[in-house]
Amino acid sequence: MTLSVSPEIQAKLLDVRDMDTEIIVERRRIRELTAQVEALESDDAYHALVREAENAADRLDDVTREKEHVATDIEVARARIVRDREREQSSSDTKELVALEAEISSLERRIAMLEAQQDEIRERWTAANDDRARLTNERDLFHDRRAQTQTELEHEISTKNTRIAAIENDRARLTSELPVELVELYERQRERYGVGASLLTRGISTASGVELTPYQLDVVKNADPFDVLMCPDSNAILIRTAESGL
Repeated sequence: MTLSVSPEIQAKLLDVRDMDTEIIVERRRIRELTAQVEALESDDAYHALVREAENAADRLDDVTREKEHVATDIEVARARIVRDREREQSSSDTKELVALEAEISSLERRIAMLEAQQDEIRERWTAANDDRARLTNERDLFHDRRAQTQTELEHEISTKNTRIAAIENDRARLTSELPVELVELYERQRERYGVGASLLTRGISTASGVELTPYQLDVVKNADPFDVLMCPDSNAILIRTAESGL
C-alpha cells in the first residue's frame, strides 16, 4: 500500500538526508584525525630523535668522567710534587734527594702528558656538549611541534563530536515531527541502499545521478502529489518539488 503524505512533509526528508550526509562526513573526518593522532603517538622520527639525544648525553657523560679523572690525576701528581719538595727541604740524605728529584721529574713529565691529554679531552667534551645541546634542542622542538599538532587535532575531533551531537539532536527533533511510517521507510531504505531520500530535479534523481526514462517520468507526473514514490535507480524515497520540473 502506497503511503500518502503531503509533499511539504515529504520534502523535509531532504533535511534529514542532509543531516545524515553531514554526520557521515564528520565521522569520516574524525577517523582520519584519530589516525593522525595515533600516528603522532608512534612517530618513528620523534623516537629516533629521543634515542639520538640520549646517546649524545651518554657520550657527554663518558667524556665528562674522563675529564674529571684526568683532572684528579693532575691534582694528585701536583700534590705529590709539593710533598716531595717539602721532604727535600727537610732531608740531607743524598740518595733520598736524588730519588726525590727523579720522582719529581717523573711527576712533572706525567703532569705535562696529562695536561696535553686534558686539552684533547676538553675539545672532545666541548664537541660532545654541543652535540648533546643540538640534539636535545631538535628533540624538544620536534616534541613541541608534535604536541601542538596533537592538540589541534584533538580540538578538531572534539569540535566535530560536538557538531555531530548537535546534528543528531536536530535530526531527532525533526523526525519526531514526521509521520512514523514515512520515517521508518526512510530509515529502511537508507540502511539497505545507503540513501533514504532523493530529490528529483530536471528529471534526474540526485541520489543516483541518473536521468529517469520518459516512461518513469510519466509515472511520476501522473502520480498523486501525496503518494510516496521510490526512485527506480537508487531505491530512495523520491522527493518532488518545484525543482523537479514536472
